[in-house]
Amino acid sequence: MMLLISCKQENKTSDFDKFSGRWTLDIVETQADSTSIWEPREDHYKNRNGFIIYDGKGGMGVHHVTENYDEYEFEGSGGLDSLTVKDLRHLADNFVYFGKYRVNDSLKIIEHHIESANFQTIIGTIARREYAFSGDTLILSPITKKYPKSRLKWIILKDN
Repeated sequence: MMLLISCKQENKTSDFDKFSGRWTLDIVETQADSTSIWEPREDHYKNRNGFIIYDGKGGMGVHHVTENYDEYEFEGSGGLDSLTVKDLRHLADNFVYFGKYRVNDSLKIIEHHIESANFQTIIGTIARREYAFSGDTLILSPITKKYPKSRLKWIILKDN
């Protein structure tokens, strides 16, 4: 008589699927040192607006801008050749990149493998973020050993 035993590993749920969807930037916070509380940033990251999108297949994109970015009236009258220095400074406050992403559930780290960006110095780099989910909020914290530290809170958009 033959006895068959099956050892089946329990299916663990991955955080990968939790990222899927469109998220809107709620707040950017800073922490001055390890004993400080998290506070809203007051510099050029104050009241930023934006979106981050995870397609559920490993592709992502992020875009965020300064407060009232969309209300700016360009001084230049036409194409790129007519932009003034003020116009160019305004455009420099626009932060965007696209690429692939990987999730490490055990370390609670997401990696953004940057393939295209408005700042070419980050193309080909990997942006590592610690992450946490709290209800409909995704918290991403750039990994650094230096202070001050930052974290961005994103709220899931309920697309129908």
